[in-house]
Amino acid sequence: MRSPRTRAAVAGLAAGLCLAVGAQPIERVRLTDNDLGCQQIYGEIVQMDGLIAKAAAPTALPTAADPGAGQGAAVAGAVAQTALANVAARTGGFGGFGGLGNMFGNIAAQAAQQQATQQAVAQAGAQQQAQQGAQMAQQAQGRKEHLTGLFLSKGCKMGELQK
Repeated sequence: MRSPRTRAAVAGLAAGLCLAVGAQPIERVRLTDNDLGCQQIYGEIVQMDGLIAKAAAPTALPTAADPGAGQGAAVAGAVAQTALANVAARTGGFGGFGGLGNMFGNIAAQAAQQQATQQAVAQAGAQQQAQQGAQMAQQAQGRKEHLTGLFLSKGCKMGELQK
């Protein structure tokens, strides 16, 4: 039987693998690009704009300017919970009920430790997702630049697309 910590770690790894597998790279240049017409090129440019906007959408993650934002309070809370639970476990701090107090203290310590592990796994998954979003935006921007150059080199005009 696996411990709660092991199950949480395995779940975090599985989530990370799903994120990594789900992210498909965006090719900057495709062999079939010269076969695209002006309308098709413009359609792909609009699609790349959508991907860039999606990746740039605000998230609950800390910004690059302040990487520790929001994490300090969560870590401090988890540390405080664990410390209180450990003190209670060692001293029988649930009302001085002797062995029963120690049992409740141990349960509280395990619950606090499991919560801290789950928070760490969730933060790692969110950070990985943000990194993949930034990578996707960079790839989409490169594709958009290539398509824009192709659009202009073929002599495509926006006015002709709207007819």
